[in-house]
Amino acid sequence: MPRVALKSAADAGRTFPREFALLHQLGGTNKDVDTEALLKGADVYGDPAAVKGLLNGQDAIEFEQLAKAFAKPSQSGSVEGPDGNCLGWAARDSSGTLAPYKFSRRQLQPNDVMIKITHAGMCHSDLHTIKGDWGPAKYPVVPGHEIVGIVTDVGADVTKFKPGDRAGVGVFVQTCRECGMCKQGEDIFCPKIVYTYNSTQYDGTPAQGGYSTHVLADETHSFTIPTNLDLAGVAPLLCAGITTFSPYKDHGLDKPGLKIGVV
Repeated sequence: MPRVALKSAADAGRTFPREFALLHQLGGTNKDVDTEALLKGADVYGDPAAVKGLLNGQDAIEFEQLAKAFAKPSQSGSVEGPDGNCLGWAARDSSGTLAPYKFSRRQLQPNDVMIKITHAGMCHSDLHTIKGDWGPAKYPVVPGHEIVGIVTDVGADVTKFKPGDRAGVGVFVQTCRECGMCKQGEDIFCPKIVYTYNSTQYDGTPAQGGYSTHVLADETHSFTIPTNLDLAGVAPLLCAGITTFSPYKDHGLDKPGLKIGVV
């Protein structure tokens, strides 16, 4: 198994965010990576011949070389919408039909974590929102608030994450951090809460969700994901899972041995 050499995780995450995140999914950097996993990944995300050539008889591969071999052009490179730095799937009206949509995420702020999305769960709230069941939506809407992926960049004041970490984002991305609710740790009740999608961020730009290539969130509202958990399985925990578990914990029903039903 070859070792993928990485000079700087911060530089790699900024320059090749897609390939950096993919490599971490396949096994990480600066350590041995399974050859079969790389070749299987190349069939979907890269150039199999180029990747095979790099692996042939090599004990170590420079990350930049591997990134170029995995730089497969997007099949949705030309999409409707303004120029932007993020590609998502958006609903334009209450039909709820999703189609490719290009838009811009806000600039990285000092407390922000940038996450290259690997998986996003589908919550029934997504369907209600894009179909206008809960009132008129702020179309176009990119849904998705069960988000997991790999950190590719962090703001100057971030202490909880570094590039290469696994992270998740749930139903909101910003709160004021000053009101009584925020100070009690009940940010979900903040009167200035910014939901992950169908909401407006503090800088006036639309908040768009996880059916997209990457997302930014305040580190306080980003969650560390243990390395022993499957990313695909973690995504639904960020809405459906915590919605069910939270009242159990609040009422002391999270003790081993209890038999509990969910209706």
